[in-house]
Amino acid sequence: MSKHDLALARNEIYARHGYIFKDADLNSYFLSQLWYLPEFDSENFDTAVFNEYETANLQLLAQLDTYK
Repeated sequence: MSKHDLALARNEIYARHGYIFKDADLNSYFLSQLWYLPEFDSENFDTAVFNEYETANLQLLAQLDTYK
């Protein structure tokens, strides 16, 4: 996967929980997804919403990103 694809995969986990992106490209991309409902800015987002699979996937994606 490219760094771009890894970033989208990682941030999709956040997007599925309503995270509002400050990055213009990510914000534009996720706003174009029908399922995306932006609700929480970074100050009000709680990572405790992630389940064990999402947490493991975030860790794996972070590891993969360091190999590029």
